[in-house]
Amino acid sequence: MDAFANLLERLLLTPSRNSKLALMADYFASQSDPERGWALAALTNEVDLPGVKAGLVRRLVESKVDHELFRLSYDYVGDLADTVSLIWPTEHGANRVPSLTEVIDQLSDASRAQGERLIEGWLNALDSRGRWALLKLVTGGLRIGVSARLAKVAAAQYGSVEPSEVEEIWHGLEAPYLSLFAWLDGKDEKPAPDVAAPFRPVMLAHPLVPKKDRDNPDAIDPDLITAGNFAAEWKYDGIRVQAVSEGDTRRIYTRTGDDISHTFPDVLAAMDFDAALDGELLVRSPDGV
Repeated sequence: MDAFANLLERLLLTPSRNSKLALMADYFASQSDPERGWALAALTNEVDLPGVKAGLVRRLVESKVDHELFRLSYDYVGDLADTVSLIWPTEHGANRVPSLTEVIDQLSDASRAQGERLIEGWLNALDSRGRWALLKLVTGGLRIGVSARLAKVAAAQYGSVEPSEVEEIWHGLEAPYLSLFAWLDGKDEKPAPDVAAPFRPVMLAHPLVPKKDRDNPDAIDPDLITAGNFAAEWKYDGIRVQAVSEGDTRRIYTRTGDDISHTFPDVLAAMDFDAALDGELLVRSPDGV
């Protein structure tokens, strides 16, 4: 848990995208299975611990410190995990520091009462940084400036493969991603999950010239910019989606591969085709867009 807490803190304090990628890739290289797989699951928001809610954490901290002191501190700090990690009274030698795997395994099967006892014991065992990471994990939503796609790119970078290769198989994988890391480590073949209507990496627009040359009028070959070489369309203000229908399975994905099918049941019901369509999802009226 200490290594995971250190990773989260450094990611939060690191503004550079490339530096974030390097931090995550280094973590994947230094940690063993299943620890690194659960970390990837947490970074991609794939960890669900339904038995732990913010109210449970509030009850625990209010049993340890003065209610008014906690209220004022929370009002000033503004974040529950930050507040509790700092105000929680330290108990030296109280318990052994848990691993990330241990936290997820035990909380996944714990009742609400068991979860409360586990959280209290771990808060006693961890330092303030560890408490912060634990609470970020169990209450959901890390909010450390890392998107799910960036974490997948970091995994791809660690394994020296293209991000699109990870995205192609992602929805057929399950945490802690043992088969994924076996492939990235070169120990096994690329996983071939049997999942219907999978996400395909989208084809995004790319500039004609590198960023460093965009102010140079001679950087673009004028013969390339002819009407016959391009297809143009109106730029509509919707959301970029991928609609995939295969057999009896229909799914709608965001441009980063998140499954949002449940958000648009009417669109899902109307997908009476057998294809993967990549485009803009718009709201229409009888008179048009």
